[in-house]
Amino acid sequence: MAVLKNIAIVGAGHMGIAIALGLRRSNPNISIAIIDSDPEKYKNISGANISLLAGLPDAPTFEALILAIPPQAFKGFSHNNPQLKSLSTLMISVMAGVTISELEKYLKTSQVCRAIPNLPCAINEGVTVLMPHPTITQKNKLLAIQILSQLGTLIMTQDERAIDDATALVGGGPAYISYFAEALIAYAVSAGFDKATAFSIATQIIHGTSALLKTNTDTPETLCKKVMTPNGTTERAIDVLNNKQVKNIIIDAVKSSSMRSTALGRSVQSCKD
Repeated sequence: MAVLKNIAIVGAGHMGIAIALGLRRSNPNISIAIIDSDPEKYKNISGANISLLAGLPDAPTFEALILAIPPQAFKGFSHNNPQLKSLSTLMISVMAGVTISELEKYLKTSQVCRAIPNLPCAINEGVTVLMPHPTITQKNKLLAIQILSQLGTLIMTQDERAIDDATALVGGGPAYISYFAEALIAYAVSAGFDKATAFSIATQIIHGTSALLKTNTDTPETLCKKVMTPNGTTERAIDVLNNKQVKNIIIDAVKSSSMRSTALGRSVQSCKD
């Protein structure tokens, strides 16, 4: 497999920076540039050996370009950067809702992929779901796999509907876990622990339980039952969660997120060219 030498990421938001940091951790020698017109965002990557460009060069020579801008900005970006059109360069979109056909239409190339990563990519512990264009070259498909597999677990799909679901589950997943962690921390503080100790307890519980689940010895349901003594303290807590239908609430929340991803795609399609 060819050695990746240079890559650019358009957009210095949280996701763009997370991808840049993860790639830098796994590729200390490649050239990484983030393209963003806001110089204030450079402070988020200061010292990481990542360059910041105010705009896309007139003649891009990057081996791959990752589009990490808001989906609503995509049409304007493609219109303002005609040098992108018909390039053979691999382009990976991590924008929610922008379909493969929309990418091909406005970038005038089939050398595109849709991908949904998440913020733990910054420490190479992320999950990314990848969908290449059906007619992408084998070289660019392998390059996309090479790039994204370095950020953590990589899942391949050819079902574009799965990308909207991944936006909700994979992209939003760290927020859901953090939301639960916030609740554990709030309880710990209310019980008398200082904030630092509460944070340490909550994050280690999540880390340790995740590591235990990844051994594949037990399903989440089985592990839950192992912790619960009949008529004990944990069972009482789970009974409260079940009575309030928390599991169904979580499922409904993620479904709502997926629907929002689809709606964002429709809003992009409805924008005037």
